[in-house]
Amino acid sequence: MNTKAVRASFKQQLIQFTADPQWIIPSIVAPFLFTAVMLMMYPEKSDGIVLQAILGGGVLGMWGNTLFASSFTLSYDRMNGTLDNILMSPTQLFDVIVGRSLWNTFIGLLNMLLVYIFAKLVFSAPITIADPVAFVVILTVTLLSLASIGLLFALAFVLSRRSYILTSILEYPIYVLSGAVVPITMLPEWSQPISMVLAPAWGVEALRASAIPGYETVFGFGMVGNALVCVGLMIVYIALAWFFMKKIVKNVIETGSFTRY
Repeated sequence: MNTKAVRASFKQQLIQFTADPQWIIPSIVAPFLFTAVMLMMYPEKSDGIVLQAILGGGVLGMWGNTLFASSFTLSYDRMNGTLDNILMSPTQLFDVIVGRSLWNTFIGLLNMLLVYIFAKLVFSAPITIADPVAFVVILTVTLLSLASIGLLFALAFVLSRRSYILTSILEYPIYVLSGAVVPITMLPEWSQPISMVLAPAWGVEALRASAIPGYETVFGFGMVGNALVCVGLMIVYIALAWFFMKKIVKNVIETGSFTRY
């Protein structure tokens, strides 16, 4: 991996994010609104409810940013005519998308912190984290696992000329199935096997176990087990994305179909 290219794409994503005000609403405003609504729905704020509100708000912002990096930025590259330069440069497209995804992970961590402060100051929401160190580590891994799903989706966005339609279809199903909105046990039984192949679902369960003393995880692996499965699935996602990205990019370069818009 070209670390210089990753850093450059990280910086480019930062500039593009701050230069386009439309992304403030789904990435920053929406998580705060989600947290506020959930906390207002439950006057008696237990640790579990507050944690669910904070996780839901943070994951919402992170996942929206991830889809933005995977789909819309590639569409912008097509429209602006910069995609040719990326393809013809020694840097692999995979490295560029990784840098963009890392920016979204950073925004996700920042979002989570701001949502926590918001819940604490505005709603006086009580929350105690049983293992703060484990919570921060698992939170970072969970957000990275969302970014790794974005890498896989980027494969479809490379081939598609209508990435915004795919984004609209994929945004909320993954958000709900990860268990960030409501616990997985509250979802229909047929959807739970789908959740089990999503790395963030395991990460969210590990987060609950690290924050709530005596919490029994849905999958029954405990905090460490859930975190390890999350990491394992994330590695599988990244490996698959790297392998298929090379195949797809080689094919579209040979056919000359990549930059058609």
